[in-house]
Amino acid sequence: MSTGTVLVEVRNERRRQDEKWGVQSHPDGTGIGPYWSERAEAQKDMNAMAVERGALTWRGILEEEVFEAFAESDKALLRAELLQVAAVAIAWVEHNDRQKGEPT
Repeated sequence: MSTGTVLVEVRNERRRQDEKWGVQSHPDGTGIGPYWSERAEAQKDMNAMAVERGALTWRGILEEEVFEAFAESDKALLRAELLQVAAVAIAWVEHNDRQKGEPT
């Protein structure tokens, strides 16, 4: 499926979430201590080794982006990281669709 089609599916899922839960408002819960930034750095290192071995996975890429988002306390930088998380997740969906032989 094309990115546009996947984005429509994401929009529809967001609508379902709002219908089920209403508009949600929660604290970010990010940027607390060094734990997530250390995890992000470790995942970057693991991904670099995986690239060298030709073994990089979508899971590893997404984990790195999620850990970077969890480590961020600045709202603008958190937003940028969350967009990267969303973009990687969508790329992974598109990859899986291609693997199933769906048109892109």
